[in-house]
Amino acid sequence: MNARQLYFIVVFFTLHGFAAEPADKVPPLPSQGTISPSGAFTAANETTDTNKNVPRTPDEAEAVLKEALNLKQTGANTYQIGLVVFDKQKRTVTVPASVRIRDQVVEYALVTTKGKTYESVLATEASPVDIQLAVLLLGVSPAPILGGFKERAPVPDTNALKIDVIWETNGLTTTVPLSKLVRLTDGSPNDPGRPMSVDKWLYNGSQFDRWGFAAQREGSLVALIRDPVALVNNPGNDRDNDAVHLPNTQILPGVGTPVNVVLHLSERPPPPIPLPGVTPITPLSTNQY
Repeated sequence: MNARQLYFIVVFFTLHGFAAEPADKVPPLPSQGTISPSGAFTAANETTDTNKNVPRTPDEAEAVLKEALNLKQTGANTYQIGLVVFDKQKRTVTVPASVRIRDQVVEYALVTTKGKTYESVLATEASPVDIQLAVLLLGVSPAPILGGFKERAPVPDTNALKIDVIWETNGLTTTVPLSKLVRLTDGSPNDPGRPMSVDKWLYNGSQFDRWGFAAQREGSLVALIRDPVALVNNPGNDRDNDAVHLPNTQILPGVGTPVNVVLHLSERPPPPIPLPGVTPITPLSTNQY
């Protein structure tokens, strides 16, 4: 793809009984990172250079795209940035991943392989920056995580996501809402739990701090607990309890199984209906002399 083709693409974007009792959470291995006394995770390979090429707005996303020339068209409506594929018509973002944990308490549904893999159901090699870029190009901007302690978070329609996980077994394709791959318990080891009932996840878009783009540094993508660093958050009132989320082994395939995590973005709102007699060069009100 040459720069001229890329330019026109950029312009276009602007116009779903359990196994043995799970073990308690385990700390990360030294090769994965460390946890401070306050509970903050530091990846073993942490770098402070996370500001480079990280967009904060749709306009900045376009600028990064023009500079990096990292967008490939893969179909009539599909494009790829790194390992991330997005569909401008279906408004989906697809991230390849694999099953990481099935038998212990978890705090995340999806992280990068350099992130908190010791407490996540799924892990991916995809870059958080590439996911953020795809979402921004589809017109979704970051939103704050609101709501009081143990209260549900409000989810603006513009930032609501449905998330599916897709995998193949013996040639058969299985599609399951992400929430059904996690069971919610009362925190006791003998509670078999029930599937989570998250219909709409919150795309909050992580945050920037003095070290740069936090999601890129920590690798947190879809959080089950309240985490403003992650790109996506669970809005349920269970988000403030880190001991109640367990993998649903009745549905979840084996460790290492490749899957695709598909983010379904909300529909773009229709354009405003033009008012009679109002054009780009005719103001809504004019001075009469």
